[in-house]
Amino acid sequence: MSRNSEQKIRLLVLYDILHKETDAEHQLSTNEIIGRLASYGIKATRQTVYDDIEMLNSFGYEIITVHGRNNHYFIGDRTFELPEVQVLLHAVGAAKFLTEKKASVLTEKVAELLGEAKADSLKELLTVKSNEHGNERIYYSIDAITTALIEKRKLSFRYFDYDGSGNRIYRKEGERYEVNPLGMVYSGENFYLVCFHDKYDNPASYRIDKMEEVQVEKSKITGKKQFENFDLNAYKCETFGMYYGEKADVTLYFPHELLDVMRDRFGDIKPKSDRNGYIVRETIRVSRTFFAWIAMFEGKVKIIEPNNVREQYRSFVEKLYLSVTE
Repeated sequence: MSRNSEQKIRLLVLYDILHKETDAEHQLSTNEIIGRLASYGIKATRQTVYDDIEMLNSFGYEIITVHGRNNHYFIGDRTFELPEVQVLLHAVGAAKFLTEKKASVLTEKVAELLGEAKADSLKELLTVKSNEHGNERIYYSIDAITTALIEKRKLSFRYFDYDGSGNRIYRKEGERYEVNPLGMVYSGENFYLVCFHDKYDNPASYRIDKMEEVQVEKSKITGKKQFENFDLNAYKCETFGMYYGEKADVTLYFPHELLDVMRDRFGDIKPKSDRNGYIVRETIRVSRTFFAWIAMFEGKVKIIEPNNVREQYRSFVEKLYLSVTE
């Protein structure tokens, strides 16, 4: 191996060591670095370490030198800060669509963005949710969906549910679905594909962890005018958490203390003040899930209009009452 090639490899290994093992609280001395390099079969002297650190810094890799009788070094600039990595780790831990195995591996990779020392202390604070019905091949499914979205091609897959014993029951007797992808949505701790079928005019959604043998088709997506400027965020607000039903513009009244709750549900709303509360008008999917969500506020949230939705809600509440009094 040429001397130039040896230097390139040494630089790569040196940076990898520093990136994994060091931060401001965990530094490596010159002698420790020489020892680490030796474990990879790479010879180095104090002078080559100094020269290599200087070379890395000259190309924008911020290696901090703490000068002393035996210099110490650590990575000064990392792409992610501690709070950012914590947010990512908690999101991984909460994701129901990941199996425990996949979540654990992903947790390891995300935590190590901060280096091994901080990664170990972070992982001790986290718990990974166990999901016995997870799909080990979900990464392949997400990769295929992403490719189809970029290349504007159709997707096909098999779709299943679980029976009471946890066995997979395939819909359409295992026949493949073929759809036109619109995007992916994360909601209720699950990941969904939003798409449309050639023969239907309304969008549909499928849980990605319940999709199997996902593949990108050769054919381009079908052009439909209603999906040319499809608003994925609006669809999520209207549909997810409220499930399916007829779309309607509904006016709601709620007290001041529920403003944050309403914003969590509907996004950046602009309600009008009304007596001791607010009035807001939003497009929702009228369904039993929507009515159950209203009912949990025990009368604090009221449906003002339209009247047909008010009557549907009244009927829903009456049926609940009768079910517990019979």
